[in-house]
Amino acid sequence: MGAMRPDALDELRERFQEYDTDGDGRIVFAEFCQLMAELDDELSKEECQLAFQGADHDDDGTIAFDEFVAWWVGS
Repeated sequence: MGAMRPDALDELRERFQEYDTDGDGRIVFAEFCQLMAELDDELSKEECQLAFQGADHDDDGTIAFDEFVAWWVGS
């Protein structure tokens, strides 16, 4: 995360908060699927599940902001 420009990080935080609909600082599967549907409306539920699992680095069933940033930049 350290190599990102501050304005790019701010934009990602805004995007994250847009999909963190309950404001708990974590994106759950349903929220993540909303994001994925906007990025690719032909994505299957199974593909969304795979992407979610790949982004959920600590396997707690949610995506925290740091996990979101890593997923977004492709790490």
